[in-house]
Amino acid sequence: MRLLILFLFFSPGLLAQNYEFRNGNWYNGSGFTTATWYTSGGKLSKKAPSRIDSVIDLTNMYVVPPMGDAFSSSIADHPTPEMQLKNYMNDGVFYIQILGNNKEMRAKIEPLANKNTSPDISFSNGEITCTLGEPFMKYEPGAMGVRPTAVANKKDEIRLSRKAMGDAYWFIDNKEALSANWDKIKAQKPGVIAIRLLDAEKSGGKEGKGLTPDVAKMIVKKAHKADLKVYARVENIADVRLAVKLGVDGIANLPGPAQQMGQTAAANTELSDDDIKLLAKKQTVVIPLFAHAQQTGPASAKMMEMQRKTLKRMFDAGVNLCVGSDDPQRTTRLEINYWHGLGDIDYAKMLNVLCEKTPRAIFPERKIGKIENGYEASFLVLDDNPVNNILKLRATKMRVKNGALLK
Repeated sequence: MRLLILFLFFSPGLLAQNYEFRNGNWYNGSGFTTATWYTSGGKLSKKAPSRIDSVIDLTNMYVVPPMGDAFSSSIADHPTPEMQLKNYMNDGVFYIQILGNNKEMRAKIEPLANKNTSPDISFSNGEITCTLGEPFMKYEPGAMGVRPTAVANKKDEIRLSRKAMGDAYWFIDNKEALSANWDKIKAQKPGVIAIRLLDAEKSGGKEGKGLTPDVAKMIVKKAHKADLKVYARVENIADVRLAVKLGVDGIANLPGPAQQMGQTAAANTELSDDDIKLLAKKQTVVIPLFAHAQQTGPASAKMMEMQRKTLKRMFDAGVNLCVGSDDPQRTTRLEINYWHGLGDIDYAKMLNVLCEKTPRAIFPERKIGKIENGYEASFLVLDDNPVNNILKLRATKMRVKNGALLK
C-alpha cells in the first residue's frame, strides 16, 4: 500500500482513470465478501470497463462505504469551516446533514462542499417553531449584534426583534402563518425541514418551546407533498410518539434533554417496547445523540446503562438508527466512541448504521451506502475488519470519492 501511495503522488492524472480494485474484502451489508470491483465514470461496476488504466491490489484489506453525520453542528459555526470539512473527510465521513443554519452560514459553507475532496451537505436552513420558540434565542441576539454577556440585560429588547426571522428560524403558529410563509421556505431550497416538538402536547406554542401538534401536522403534510423530509427535535417520550404519529421522517434526538436522561422519570425518557416496535415498523430515522449525556461532565453509570439497553433494544428490533454528532467542535468521532464505550455492541449492526443507514437517510434519492452495481464509487479501504472492532474504521488506508482517489 505504501508503494501505491507513492505512485499516486507522482501520478496526478491517475485520479481520472478507470480502476480495477482486486481481491478486497467488500462490505455486503452485514459482513464482507472477497471480490474484484471496477470504477468508471464515478460509478461502481462488477463488469470491467473497456479500458482499465490501473489495477490496485486490496488483498487483506476491507472496503466499506463512507460514513455520514445526520446531525452536524460543527461546520456552520466553525471559524474555519474548510478545516472542519477536511476533518470530516479524514474521518471517512462524506455525507453531512445540518439541521439548523442561516443563509450566511450556508453561503459560506456550500461553495466549499459537494466536491470530490469535501463532504456532500444537505441543509435545513431555518428551523420551524412557534413565536419566540427555540431556536429564537440562539440566533436573534447575534443577528442584533448583542454580545452573549449582554443577553440577560437585553431580553425584553431581544423578544421584540425579528432580524433572523425567515432566515435562522420561522415562527409558524397557525394555518395562516404557514400559508403565508411556505413558498418562502421552499424558495430557500432546503434539503430537509427541521421542526421543534418540545413537550408539544402540553407546552406547544409557548415561549422557549416549539410547535403545537396541529401546526406540526400541517407542516409535515405540506413538506411531504413537496417531497421534503421532516426531522423533529423532541423533549420527551410523548413528543417521540407524536412525531411518529405525524409521520416525520426522522427524530433528531432521543429524550431528554440529554443531561436529564436517567435522572427523570422513566416514563419521560425511556422508550417502551411498543415505541420501539412502532419506530421499527415505520422505519423512522432515530438519531440518539447519546454522547450528549456527558456534556456537563462524565455520564452516570445509571444513564449509560439505560442508553446501552435502549441501543441494544433498537438494534434487535430493526429500528432505523443513524449516527449524528450535534457537537459544536467535533465530527461523529465522539458519538461513535461513546457507543463503543457503552459495551455489548453488535459491531456488524453498528457498521451498517454508520456506513449504510446514515448516508442513505441524508440523501435517500442517491445510490450511496452500498457496494453495488451502478452505485457511486465512494468507499474507504481499511487495514482491519471493523466487524471485529468498530474503531478500526479509523485505520483508513485509502479513500475514494466518486471514483477519485484521495491522498
